[in-house]
Amino acid sequence: MFRNFFLTFLIFLLSAVIFYTTVTSLDPLGPQDLIALIAFFISLFFGVGSFCTFLFFFGAEILRGMHLPSSEFFVAMRRGILVGIFVTVFLVLQLFRFLGMFEAVLLGLFLVLVEFIAERSERNES
Repeated sequence: MFRNFFLTFLIFLLSAVIFYTTVTSLDPLGPQDLIALIAFFISLFFGVGSFCTFLFFFGAEILRGMHLPSSEFFVAMRRGILVGIFVTVFLVLQLFRFLGMFEAVLLGLFLVLVEFIAERSERNES
């Protein structure tokens, strides 16, 4: 369990440093605009994903009041990745002015359905 915590924290810390450097040092309108946008969105995805993994796993562990197995960590990681995908795609669509309320709701519903299908298939396997 400590290994999962350490690796997720390391990913979060690395993405936070890259995100901070991207926001403070790179100019998205300058000659390195493509590098700045790619670094911004990749660090945002990994930062949000790892933070939500912490939130989902350790929140569930605190609420349930027991030590959860590693399989629950992978469920929390899947949910964190889905939230990271949602935030990143949401901001990319907003950047290109393609985002409306309808598109945001459809994106959210799509990712909720992906989680629902993954949860159902996981239950059917065991």
